[in-house]
Amino acid sequence: MRGGGGIAGEPCRLPPRSRRLLVCVPTYNEAENIGPFIDTVFENIPPEAHILVIDDNSHDGTARIVEKSAEKYSQRLHLLNRPGKQGLASAYLAAFDWGLAKGYDVFLEMDADFSHNPAYIPAMLRESQTHDAVIGSRNIQGGGVEGWTFLRNAVSKGGSLYSRAVLGCPIQDLTGGFNMWTKAALGKIGLGNIISKGYSFQVEMKYRAFIAGCPIKEIPIIFPDRKRGVSKMSGNILFEALINIWKIKFIAGSSTAFTQFVKFSLTGGLGAITNLAIFFLCADRAGLPEIPVSVCCFLVAASQNYIINHKWSFKRSTENEALSPQRWLQFIAASLLGLAVNIAVMTFVLKNFAPPYKFVAQACGIAAGMIINFTLSKLFVWRKKNELVQNV
Repeated sequence: MRGGGGIAGEPCRLPPRSRRLLVCVPTYNEAENIGPFIDTVFENIPPEAHILVIDDNSHDGTARIVEKSAEKYSQRLHLLNRPGKQGLASAYLAAFDWGLAKGYDVFLEMDADFSHNPAYIPAMLRESQTHDAVIGSRNIQGGGVEGWTFLRNAVSKGGSLYSRAVLGCPIQDLTGGFNMWTKAALGKIGLGNIISKGYSFQVEMKYRAFIAGCPIKEIPIIFPDRKRGVSKMSGNILFEALINIWKIKFIAGSSTAFTQFVKFSLTGGLGAITNLAIFFLCADRAGLPEIPVSVCCFLVAASQNYIINHKWSFKRSTENEALSPQRWLQFIAASLLGLAVNIAVMTFVLKNFAPPYKFVAQACGIAAGMIINFTLSKLFVWRKKNELVQNV
């Protein structure tokens, strides 16, 4: 069963031969390619690695060829036969479910038409030792395409650039389908949350991995056009994918930001309670001067908020990172700016609107200050580090 939760932990760093790789290959009418493709993949994967073909009831005999090849590769070649064409996303999600249930550790997505060269698999497998996701990238130095028209190449690169701009994601090849995921990556992504049905699935998987804090590595690949068979890509599919980018942004990205804001607000409320409690004990009970006490209360509450936000509100951005004086100072600065906005908004409301109760003006100021504080904290204090995405 697909789960929406995360699997904690670092990328798997066990020796390569102790991990089980499952190569996931969706097919629909690939009879001309599938036999030689299977042979070539087995030449490039470790002895303990397996292949799973997900066939959507191809009418050209693709499944029969896979079944015949399975006799040659005892227990290493598997077929998931589905009753009809259900789409790329559905095929990969079914493959991931199948593989997770059987205990595989690393999953590779690739096409059966030789556009994804099996010779790259060993390099990708090595990189998966230290990265949750490894992307075969056409759009970084050393990568590229062969046999494409200028228009097709422009559309592909434009689509990837468009997706990166909309999502604010630094991955260079968001739309490519030659991708390797660790079991930990699939858990962090949350397969039960995937909304894409078609080719935008590749974009969504990478974007969710990025916002989940997965270490990602792009390696250059050359992507030749298929030699045999018919491409499944069409203008309608591409247009649908470009529209779905906005759904991905608001459902995947916004839900994360909203959750962070709720946690940030609760943390701020706890900080206010701490501030007031210390002020009461020191100023009201002990009779200490109000201004020095207020400053101390601010520093103590802000430090408490920094720790909680680091460990809870922005956990996805700080996993396995220690508390740091630099971030603490950045958070103090963001909090001070938020306080300044709070005071400015409160003063503006009091002077221009004369509310019946002063606390209304203070509430407006607190809301404005919190939004500013959260925005600065997300963008600067706990920003998602681009070094999580490495390009060769």
